[in-house]
Amino acid sequence: MELLVVPDCPNESVALSLLRVAFDRVGLTAQSVRTTLIASQEQAQDRGFVGSPTILINGIDPFGPAGQSPAYACRVYATPAGLSGVPPVDDVISALTAASDLEPISPE
Repeated sequence: MELLVVPDCPNESVALSLLRVAFDRVGLTAQSVRTTLIASQEQAQDRGFVGSPTILINGIDPFGPAGQSPAYACRVYATPAGLSGVPPVDDVISALTAASDLEPISPE
């Protein structure tokens, strides 16, 4: 599990808290999250990073909009309540569940 963020991302701590709640709900309480700082547009290009925060499950961004160009920027997620700096917890739980059905979730 990896969380990609830009420096001073205002949603980094919210995303980490969201992941902990989602882990608890799917029984992955010991799951670790590696936070990776994306510090330039070049790094964003190299990682296919579309904004901060980006949650990667087994190296895949389950919320990545198709065809979006990499960007060294903040990210917003469309939610039923409007735009948010993090995806809805139920969507994260669904992504974790789908990933665990396919293969074990990697520790990083």
